[in-house]
Amino acid sequence: MTLSSRPRKATPAPCVEACPGGVDVPRYIRHIRKGEFDQARAVVREQIPFSAVCGHVCVHPCESRCARIQYDETIAIRLLKRAAEENALVRREPVRPLATNKRVAIVGSGPSGLTAAYYLARLGHQVVVFEALPEPGGLLWYGIPSYRLPREVILAEIDLIRSQGVEIITNKPIESPAGLLEDGFAAVLVAFGAWRTQKMGIDGENSTRVLSGLAFLREINQGRRPALGRKVIVVGGGNTALDAARAAVRLGAETRLLYRRRQEDMPAAAEEIIDALEEGVQMDFLTVPTGIADGKIACRKMTIGPPDASGRPLPIPLEGSEFPLEGDTLIMAVGQLVRGEGYGLDCHPDGTIKSDSANLATSHPGVFAAGDAVTGPSTIIQAIAQGKLASRAIDMFLGGSGEIDFPAEDGPGGDLTDASAMGTGRRAVEKIPEAMRLGSFDLVECGYDGAAAIHEAARCLSCDLRSYEVTVNAVLCKECGYCREMCSLDIFETSDAFNPGGYKPSLARRPERCVGCLKCLYVCPDFAITITEGTRASRPQG
Repeated sequence: MTLSSRPRKATPAPCVEACPGGVDVPRYIRHIRKGEFDQARAVVREQIPFSAVCGHVCVHPCESRCARIQYDETIAIRLLKRAAEENALVRREPVRPLATNKRVAIVGSGPSGLTAAYYLARLGHQVVVFEALPEPGGLLWYGIPSYRLPREVILAEIDLIRSQGVEIITNKPIESPAGLLEDGFAAVLVAFGAWRTQKMGIDGENSTRVLSGLAFLREINQGRRPALGRKVIVVGGGNTALDAARAAVRLGAETRLLYRRRQEDMPAAAEEIIDALEEGVQMDFLTVPTGIADGKIACRKMTIGPPDASGRPLPIPLEGSEFPLEGDTLIMAVGQLVRGEGYGLDCHPDGTIKSDSANLATSHPGVFAAGDAVTGPSTIIQAIAQGKLASRAIDMFLGGSGEIDFPAEDGPGGDLTDASAMGTGRRAVEKIPEAMRLGSFDLVECGYDGAAAIHEAARCLSCDLRSYEVTVNAVLCKECGYCREMCSLDIFETSDAFNPGGYKPSLARRPERCVGCLKCLYVCPDFAITITEGTRASRPQG
């Protein structure tokens, strides 16, 4: 039921706040709910040129902040993005403006470099991308296996970027970005990826039996099938380690993954961990290799200590816990590094290029740097955000406004409709059976068809349109903290001042985030919380 047409709130929805690319999540989901997949895709592509790629492999920080968790489960935002791309019938790209006759060179064709190229071309600049490898796409192409991200998806996205007039030259390494300025380019963007593998410094690490995770995946994505032997040990807990382990299984190897922390501490996507376990990857947690010799991999167990800088428990070696493992190949995927030295630009000790955080300008006038080259290894959506920042900065450097937003035709607000009832769980996504995955690099996740996407989109609460007023009676509050425990939207904080009863009461510092679940009101033993609707709204009924 449609309740009313609503203006948007001044503050963005939590999912939009969490997206580095600034994708207008509630707006494109409203289009999907109405079966308007063309419009939904257009909204996504307002902010990112890799809507299909992100629909397949984005780490979806937006979902971690989805307010629907107050009712049941978060919205499948990533899968809905993919559904918008796959169900759209018309794929229009903006008409390019008149040429500015200003040439921009981009070094590196990963998501950051190609994003910058896309927006700069849309602004009328002549963009040439130089890629050292045979295929464009950077780590999208060479670092992610096709069972997660099919090659045709990457090619389609790159073709759309080319359609804006971007020229991509492959097999062309660039050693002097400043030299490109001498060749007639008005500006240069350095946007290479984090290709160097971090080492652990253990005995035997330079053995021919040891491969880097990225080098192994690069071989796979170039169509080669490295000889691994019967047993493979993979070290690491991120997506590269999981991708390497799952690829090794597909090559017929008995695969074991070692991670020095607990499973809940793994930085890899939760769904990839589940898929790896389903496919037969064995996992040993709180375990590290200490050396390689005589056909054995020496290992040691760890125990957890106090939290480190990341907030996770620090793994500490457990004395007397050493044990050997058999393995024909050891794949190291414990981290990636940037190699910025040698480009004539000032660098940090870790190899990343020094750049101004506001405009990404480097130590050489006219040369900018973005993506992993500046941040170190990051996610696809963070790289896209860096590319957008670089395109704005370079356009302004060339005399433009830096305005890269080309909104799709759409109203400022939207129709607020009833969300699915409380307890309506997230729509499950089908995957090909585990038996079909072994020996095959076919796409595992099937995605949503149109009907499933519409059903899932109906769960969205439209946080950008709902308005509630939340107040706490500071005199009544006895500082139990239940409201803060029940609310995942960070609405409540503890006051620094005492009330007459000697308590520090809760305060509703961010009431604009309220979605009307009323959990805080129900749990408050002091009846100190009041919630009223700013205008008529609905909430899921349980």
